[in-house]
Amino acid sequence: MMTRVPVEAVVVLPSLKISGGIREAFRLGHDLCEGGLPASVLSMWDSPHPMECALPVTKLSGLRPRAMRAALDLPVLMVRFARWLRRRGGPPQVLVFTHYATLPLALLVPRRTRHFFVQGVEWNFVRGKVLSAMLRWIVVGIYRSGRIISANAFLSAQLRDAGLDVAFEAPIWADPAFAGRVDANRDLDFAMVLRKGAIKRLDLYLRFIELARARGLRMVAITPEDEIADAVRGQVDVLLLRPDAEQMRSAYERSRCFILLREHEGFGLPPLEAMGSGCVPICRDSGGVRAFMQDADSKDRLLPLDMPVDAIFGRAAQFVAGEQGWARASIAARACFDAGLRHVADARRELAASLMRQAGR
Repeated sequence: MMTRVPVEAVVVLPSLKISGGIREAFRLGHDLCEGGLPASVLSMWDSPHPMECALPVTKLSGLRPRAMRAALDLPVLMVRFARWLRRRGGPPQVLVFTHYATLPLALLVPRRTRHFFVQGVEWNFVRGKVLSAMLRWIVVGIYRSGRIISANAFLSAQLRDAGLDVAFEAPIWADPAFAGRVDANRDLDFAMVLRKGAIKRLDLYLRFIELARARGLRMVAITPEDEIADAVRGQVDVLLLRPDAEQMRSAYERSRCFILLREHEGFGLPPLEAMGSGCVPICRDSGGVRAFMQDADSKDRLLPLDMPVDAIFGRAAQFVAGEQGWARASIAARACFDAGLRHVADARRELAASLMRQAGR
């Protein structure tokens, strides 16, 4: 007698490593639960520093994620995923795949169950035109086999330009926990989050830090990476290694501006999280940040990708020195943060209801 599969959603992640994208995947699962669709998390790889998750978590392996070995690990992980499906009596009604590393697993389940939570145009995350084109061909082909859940309108437009249909939007926004104290008493000029990876542009941050030190400006650097912490220790005034949300919010409450120098972002959560405490973002135009930098005042701080980092620093130093302009922008940043919380909560409830109706068919 065949086992009856319970109605539920499973969010499939590469690992539970500390990142904004993983946090948003957790939040999507939580929102589905709040909407009446039970959800859990399935992690392919193990992580040495996993994020805490309130949802039930299943790990396919104890393997550590390493980019150079991922292709060798995938056959093992696909076999374990197939076994997991058999043990539970079949696939869940809603499987949400969240990263291009998870897409091979989607090929093992029926198309009607496949959902892809897209937080970035992932073929833009790799260097080299040939490799990017190959990844685009693979990712777009798999996306066409299921339903796409886009993280914001900017991404939806990019996906449609690639010839894809977007079934749902589950707009990303910062966690309400980042709503902090907003006042003018700040002892730090700049906050920044430093990550590994070519598009994260650590080189630009290191130059920015050098320039800020020479001017006597004070900085906080936040990173989940031990190597980066070692590289900037002694170069910044405050260093936070793998902080929790409360520690990050406290740092933003002390900071006048958040600096984002990354090359490409599907969204870019850290500057938005900082806005919850009235910390004003100054960002290279990495794409997704346009979701919360749309008004005329914000656009003055949305800088072109080809602007040299020395010029970016000059613009940022001038801005933090202007008390009245900064104060107005700080109040506006918090207002934008609050308005987005309300809009996103409504959109997420609508998504949960839609997936519930689909799962009940």
